[in-house]
Amino acid sequence: MTDWTTSAPEALRTYATLDSHGGKVSKRVEVLTDVPSSAADGRHDGMVAVRGPWPTGALDEHAEDGAELVRGTPTVGWVDPATLRDWYRPDLVIVPLPEAHGAGLRPGLFADTRTRGRVRIDDREGHVGPDGRPAFRALAGSPGDLRLDAPLPRDEVVRVVEVRDDARTEDGASAVAVLTTPVLPVLAPGVYPDHAGDRAGLPPAPAPGSVRVRAFWVEQGERAEIVRLDAPANTMWVDRGHRGPVPVAVSGVGPDLVRYVTEAIAA
Repeated sequence: MTDWTTSAPEALRTYATLDSHGGKVSKRVEVLTDVPSSAADGRHDGMVAVRGPWPTGALDEHAEDGAELVRGTPTVGWVDPATLRDWYRPDLVIVPLPEAHGAGLRPGLFADTRTRGRVRIDDREGHVGPDGRPAFRALAGSPGDLRLDAPLPRDEVVRVVEVRDDARTEDGASAVAVLTTPVLPVLAPGVYPDHAGDRAGLPPAPAPGSVRVRAFWVEQGERAEIVRLDAPANTMWVDRGHRGPVPVAVSGVGPDLVRYVTEAIAA
């Protein structure tokens, strides 16, 4: 029996949007990059395996034990990779320690930006900056003498890069791991450290309290509250009143159509 379970770690799984059923239905599917992309009879040559709630709108693959496909239950299908969009592609690179030192790779958390290149940050979560936009706490200076930099707007961030020095190569030698993950341009609703008192040029300081953030999507002049975000699926769930939360692709919205409301929470 074919084993369709992915061996990829949770942090390295790949997702994409599949427009199925003649473009009438869009759904997020996991792209099974570690599954052979062809069958013995050549039916799947040039195609990739994806997993999503059946029916996926793809060439569905029945389990070899004859189990029936059940609507809404995850199943595997085969699709032309050109039909997939909104890819979420994490990447892990292992660099031998001598090469990492030569390249200047140092442990830490960074953001690759469009305008400023790679910038050190101190937290994977964003916060709402003084201008009302979500931002990372950007840092400048040497690792031993860090200072706060100007807040880095979320819509400038392309990918988050985590550098760790606890990795090993295949032959067991010391190495540096570089994990790169996409970042949504929308801040997820929730509770965050309150860094509104940040001052550029000063060392980072502990947050005096927390701030509750609510996010709203402005659509045709009306505000709809964003209930939650699913980053790997590139999807935000929007409250539609009596219809309840419905999924919307973040890439189809844009950060300029999202507004935030913050409420300070005492420590």
